Amino acid sequence: MSTKRITHWNIALVAAVLTSGMGVFLGESTLLLLAIPAVVFTVYSHVTPAPTPTLAIERSLSENNPSHNQEVEVTVTLQNTGSRTLPAITVLDGVPRMLSLKSGTARHAAALEPGGETMFSYTVLAKHGIHHFEPVSVALEDTSGSVRVETTIVADTELACRSPIRATSLNQTAQQHAGSSISTNGASGTEFSKIRSYQPGDPPNRVDWNRYARDRELTTVDFHEERSQSTVICLDARGICYQSSEREEPHAVWYERAAARELLATFSDINELIGISVLGTSGWVAPNRGTQHIATIGQALEDPAILPLEPPPTNSLEETADSQVQTFRTRLDRGMGVFFLSPLLDELPVETVRTLQADGHSVTVLSPDVTASGTLGAKISRLQRANRIATLRRADISVVDWGPEKPLETVVKEGFQK
Repeated sequence: MSTKRITHWNIALVAAVLTSGMGVFLGESTLLLLAIPAVVFTVYSHVTPAPTPTLAIERSLSENNPSHNQEVEVTVTLQNTGSRTLPAITVLDGVPRMLSLKSGTARHAAALEPGGETMFSYTVLAKHGIHHFEPVSVALEDTSGSVRVETTIVADTELACRSPIRATSLNQTAQQHAGSSISTNGASGTEFSKIRSYQPGDPPNRVDWNRYARDRELTTVDFHEERSQSTVICLDARGICYQSSEREEPHAVWYERAAARELLATFSDINELIGISVLGTSGWVAPNRGTQHIATIGQALEDPAILPLEPPPTNSLEETADSQVQTFRTRLDRGMGVFFLSPLLDELPVETVRTLQADGHSVTVLSPDVTASGTLGAKISRLQRANRIATLRRADISVVDWGPEKPLETVVKEGFQK
């Protein structure tokens, strides 16, 4: 909290001194009388105590779990819980930076008597991800306007625009692209079987005698085991990725974080080993499972040192991208699957994914589309991105092309069908 005295009454004091001096010099009592109000107000402004921020603030949402681009009304209520009148209150609500105002204003001014309340509302457009409101900025002034107190008041509010991916929809990915594999080497796992034609030398206890009795056909039951492997979610957070389709829209890294949350929840539901890596900061959490591990990854996704939501300074990290890719490759054990999240705005992610594939890793790309379409340059960028997606698909790499206006569940299904 900061308190400062505003000196505009000091000008009045100077004028009063000059006026009274002229009155004495000229012998005009009228001039002396004119100087009295200015002196009184100036003295008052210096002896008045600073107003105390005795405000209670509540914030409510018309919808706590909206869908993407749904309008959400935010209502803020202020109450003076003190015993003194607050004559001049100005507040600015802490709107999450990835939400844009649809209507109304997050700024409000009022005067409140003891116990008095006031409220104001505005509307935001929900976007994918979990949005935390910032503290409310409050400024109080006394009656004379000479003392100003500035502070912030916390009113915890979360707007969660989720786009969950069902485990059944991701099962194909988990088994074929980035998770479990079939092994016959005796590793622990869930045993299952398949039927094949009998071959000379098959053990008698593997012959399906029931089928032979029914169909007179010799077949063998071949037992396999499903071995759970590891998946790493890699987020592309280089400077180029902090691009948005429009000025007030979230950038690609924000959408990557939203998608990573949903993937994390899904892999947790199916009890897969899961880890994360961040290209741009070298952030890394090795694959594991369990409630505590999932919480650790969730905290990492919120940590600006690991996944910043503001673009890095120019040339701060870009020159190390190749070395970060190499470090990432050395961290991956043989057979690990990768979910690579990137807007595909340049060639580096394409080269990285193809290198990972050549290293023997199953890779799935989830790409938020943040390209625009208005200008010629934007159209060229959109075409280049489409060509990169086509290149990856021709290399037998699954690509989920995510236009944020669609739920993740829908585009995941569409992506694997392609």
